[in-house]
Amino acid sequence: MHFYNPLVLSSLISLSLALPQLGDPVVQPEPGRLPVSYNDGPTFKTYASSSGGSKSEGSKAGGIDLEAKASQPFTIKAYNSVRPEIHMMDIVVSRRQFFIGNLTRSRCPQGINNCPTGDVTALKVNEDRTAELDVQINQRQSIYVGPRAQLRFQPPGFAVPNNAQNVSFYLSPNPIPAEPAMAAFIFRGRGGPGKASGYLACPLPEFGIFQVLVDLGTIKDSWIPSGNRSQCIGFDAFATNYTSPTPAAYMYY
Repeated sequence: MHFYNPLVLSSLISLSLALPQLGDPVVQPEPGRLPVSYNDGPTFKTYASSSGGSKSEGSKAGGIDLEAKASQPFTIKAYNSVRPEIHMMDIVVSRRQFFIGNLTRSRCPQGINNCPTGDVTALKVNEDRTAELDVQINQRQSIYVGPRAQLRFQPPGFAVPNNAQNVSFYLSPNPIPAEPAMAAFIFRGRGGPGKASGYLACPLPEFGIFQVLVDLGTIKDSWIPSGNRSQCIGFDAFATNYTSPTPAAYMYY
């Protein structure tokens, strides 16, 4: 049995009530400093994605290893070597959604000592093929794909909505031989491999930030922040270990 400081519990309840619910309009994230972009890696052959962008061939569905097993915490970056506006940019969480080009949004309620810095988005994959954020609070923050293909996460302890997909997350080791420290963070969706193909970075022009969607192949313009699916860029999500003795954040929101 776990006992919580009343101040902490009150803060968490207030925060949960303030969070947007599934089906709400896209919440525009706060503008933030763009992460450093890495351009010193090798160039890889690309293929056209259904979004009109391109993705690396390294994690294209095929002979990749989709072994279901628990992982250590890791961070993720967008990989598309021909699109420098997103290539090797950090993928972070903010306001229950995932973004490229924004800052991580986390919180440590009053009354909690020794909180992590909370400025990094870290996650992990479980043996049951679900995924969650790497948090200190003793309640799970599940990752899922919403009915409009948005990659999202829940407040601490909240169940995943019934109309969401939260199974078939994998880590595929060493998708690119020249980058042995990387793995591919893959979502395949209900029904096993082949139901999803990579991710989409869809721009929010007024902020210079991209919202992350899963490329389900049936993306509608109305699901896109700009209202134009052709503006989205296809990419693969590459993971590297998060090497810290403590969780990355107390909680994300």
